[in-house]
Amino acid sequence: MDELRHSLLTYPDWGFVIYRTTYSAESDTLFPDAIRFIEGCIKEEFFAEADRRAPNEPSEIWAKHRSTIVQDPAQFDGASLETIRAHFEAWVEAQGLRDYWTTWRMCMIIDEESLQTLKGAPIEALEDGTLDDADKELRYVKVLEAFPIVDKYDTFPGWMKCWPYVLFDLWSMMGDGDEMRGSFCRIDDPPLDDDEDFPFPGVYCG
Repeated sequence: MDELRHSLLTYPDWGFVIYRTTYSAESDTLFPDAIRFIEGCIKEEFFAEADRRAPNEPSEIWAKHRSTIVQDPAQFDGASLETIRAHFEAWVEAQGLRDYWTTWRMCMIIDEESLQTLKGAPIEALEDGTLDDADKELRYVKVLEAFPIVDKYDTFPGWMKCWPYVLFDLWSMMGDGDEMRGSFCRIDDPPLDDDEDFPFPGVYCG
C-alpha cells in the first residue's frame, strides 16, 4: 500500500491493462459485466487491505484506479497468449517502461474461457456489501507476465489463472518486484481462510 501511494507521486493512475480476446455476440453482453465484477473484486480487496494497514487517504488512492481496456476484434479475436504477450511487450518497450511498475510488468486477458467462468458473478452483492459468503464458483481471469524468464525445464509458463478476488494481492506482490513464478508456485494452495472447498486446481487463490 505504501509503495502504491509512493508510485502515484510519479504516475497519474494505477490498474491492470486488460486485453479482450473474445468477440462473440454473447461476449458483447458479458464483457462489460465481467469488467464491473473484476473492478469490484479489486476494490473490495483494496479497501480490506487499507483497513488492515490504515494508510493515509485510501479513497484518494482508489480514485486513481483505472483499468486500461485493449479491444480490437480485427487484431485480437481469438488471439493466443503469445500474441498478446508480443503486443503488450512491444507497447511497454515503445514507452520505455520495461519493468518500471506493476502496470507494465503484467497484463490481464479475458478470453472466451475466462469469460464463461465470470458469467453470473454476484456483481450487485459484491458492490453493495451483501456478499456474506464467499463465491464458491470457479471463476478466473488469465494474467500474463511481460518479459518472463522461462526455460524449457520450467514449470512456470509465463502466465497463470487468477481468482478475481485476489487480483489486488497479485498486484501487490508484483509491485514489490517479485516475479509471477512466486505466485504460480502457490496455485494449488488454499486462500488464507483455509476453506475446505478450496483450492480450485490450477488457479491462484492467494
